[in-house]
Amino acid sequence: MTFWELLRAVLRYWPIVLAGALCTAMAGVAILSDDGVYFTRTEILFLAPTSPSNPNALRTQSEDVIDMAGVVAKRLTGPGEVQKFASPDVTLLGLGIRDGWSLRLPDTGGQWGTNFATQRLVLDIVGPTLEAVRERQQDLLEGVRTELAALQQERGVDVFNEITSLAAPETTVINHVGGSRPRALGMTLALGVGATITVVLVLERRRRRREVERGMITRPRPAGASDRADRQAVRH
Repeated sequence: MTFWELLRAVLRYWPIVLAGALCTAMAGVAILSDDGVYFTRTEILFLAPTSPSNPNALRTQSEDVIDMAGVVAKRLTGPGEVQKFASPDVTLLGLGIRDGWSLRLPDTGGQWGTNFATQRLVLDIVGPTLEAVRERQQDLLEGVRTELAALQQERGVDVFNEITSLAAPETTVINHVGGSRPRALGMTLALGVGATITVVLVLERRRRRREVERGMITRPRPAGASDRADRQAVRH
């Protein structure tokens, strides 16, 4: 199909072109009005009680502390099944979530195994505003402390043997995440024009096929066919 044939097809199916332009413009307006989201990943460390043999709580590793961290997370997130990922570094942003939170015990076993090797919880929060993310972060951190204290009180743990929690200060920073608007607009324009032209070409091909089937378009004869037909006519 030549350029002029394409131009005629575009003019012929102008309602399709107009609809494609409107959809592309609406997508562009949505991109311009998108201010991005705010995201934070907070690590909550669970510390074993110190003792003369274990004076540094940060270095003390214990399966009991890991189990306690998992129970606390489960009590806050509910009884639903925890989705497994190939890597514990997967974030809510990576999953395409723009408003929500997750609290989980990192599982380094991958999708087909289970391995809880660290006594820390990973709290992911994403939201449309800085205030919303900060408020949700404070509420969830307080919820972790409350659930941890309640679990130990229910089991009569002595105050000197209690497990404590600590949010890593450097992980509580809230970051603004937003894409490049010029690139997004350019890609939207390219996709919109490409999709519209594709639809026009498909409709034009169907139209030509129908006209050929109805005999409205005469297929050109190969070169030399006319001469052969004339010679055959003379012989007869």
